[in-house]
Amino acid sequence: MEKGSKIVLYLIFVITVAFGLLPAEMIAQNAYQIRFDLKNQKDSVYILARYYGDKVQLVDSVQYYPTQKVIFEGQEKLPGGIYILATGKKVKLLEFVVADNQHFTLSADFSDQGNQLNANGEKENTIFFENLMLSNKAYAFLEEKRKLADAGMITQNAYKQLADSVSKVLNAFKLEAASDEPGLFITKLFRSMEETVIPPEFEANQEKMYLYYKQHYWDNVDLTDERMLRTPVFSKKIEAYFKNVIPPIPDSVITGIDSVIGKAGSNKVMRDYLIWYFTGEYQNPSIMGMDKVFVHLADTYFAHESISNATESVKKKITERADVLRSLLIGKTAPDLWLMDTAGVYRSFREINAGYLVLFFWDHDCNVCKQELDELNKLFSSKKYPIEVYAIGTNSKLDGWKDYIIRHKLGWHNVTGTRSLTPDFHDVYDIYGTPVIYLLDKQKTIIAKRIKAEQISLVIDNQRGK
Repeated sequence: MEKGSKIVLYLIFVITVAFGLLPAEMIAQNAYQIRFDLKNQKDSVYILARYYGDKVQLVDSVQYYPTQKVIFEGQEKLPGGIYILATGKKVKLLEFVVADNQHFTLSADFSDQGNQLNANGEKENTIFFENLMLSNKAYAFLEEKRKLADAGMITQNAYKQLADSVSKVLNAFKLEAASDEPGLFITKLFRSMEETVIPPEFEANQEKMYLYYKQHYWDNVDLTDERMLRTPVFSKKIEAYFKNVIPPIPDSVITGIDSVIGKAGSNKVMRDYLIWYFTGEYQNPSIMGMDKVFVHLADTYFAHESISNATESVKKKITERADVLRSLLIGKTAPDLWLMDTAGVYRSFREINAGYLVLFFWDHDCNVCKQELDELNKLFSSKKYPIEVYAIGTNSKLDGWKDYIIRHKLGWHNVTGTRSLTPDFHDVYDIYGTPVIYLLDKQKTIIAKRIKAEQISLVIDNQRGK
């Protein structure tokens, strides 16, 4: 063997031996390794999951062997937040914090005496577990006292005073932890749980109290930190804000949404999540008029920004949907229709002079339509309100349509949507099922839509200020 070849073989031998002597963790250090030392828990499979908004995401699963700990590990760091350890049957065993330190061991004893948790010195989870166990004891204590109050053994006022005292103790623990460890994620989480405190000088004025509460609602929640997404606190704060603080008026909701998204700053993960969250909430709103919010989201964000998971085809669909809804918003002039009546003449509803005009999309083979027709006919025949009806038949069987009109003496303006000089009414009025009612005022402005016939009088009375 030549001298050069011997040197190469010698180097290979030295390198191999050297690496063989190194600890395994120095060769390939996992970005995270979380161990669980579980007692009195013998499931064969364990699941690692995490919160994400109002959902829970599966992260990993492992087989359990009695001679080993339950270990989750990986080559990329976990995004911070609150995580869940659950059994293979999806029974939650415990929650814990994942933040900067991602190499730690958690111990838990699931005995009959109650779960005992130990973070083994890991700072974030030590505080988290202490708070959890203190809360569990407090709630157990209050539950006993509540039973006594329900049985009349102590007064309800005494129970309330106890509950207030317990709440103060729990809050004091969180405040102390926050002041002692200001740099920890658990501190940020505790702060986000704090309720907005109204200054005493505002307590005599309801309007000032409300305005202060609304303006300071997010003071303790850092929306620039995407880890907040992965906590059970975040989704509850968002839901409560738009359910209890922001009035269900489209313009108020739009202002509230823009404000919350703005608080995410340059954090794209949080910002994109919020945009998608609100889009999901308002794409099929349960409150009339809230489709204006969806149109705003499409125009303001999807039309101008790069948003995660929003491909060009997705953006196109959202834009197209917004374009349909845009012309049908409350306060917009109703799009014109030129449809054929029973005599074969094309008629526009703009020819009809009435205080209020009902656009009624119906099918003579639809049982629900028939029920709405009966209700609408009662209102129309009563002459209590200055209304006219432009009823659009959606069924292409014209003989059946005409026969139904004659037999039921529908003495309003009857037209068929299947014979038209204007674009397809399905597209123009977003008709994907029947019956559908739009209510217009004298100027043919949309004042209500997708309501029941029995609600027409309520809308008119409300508009008149009755």
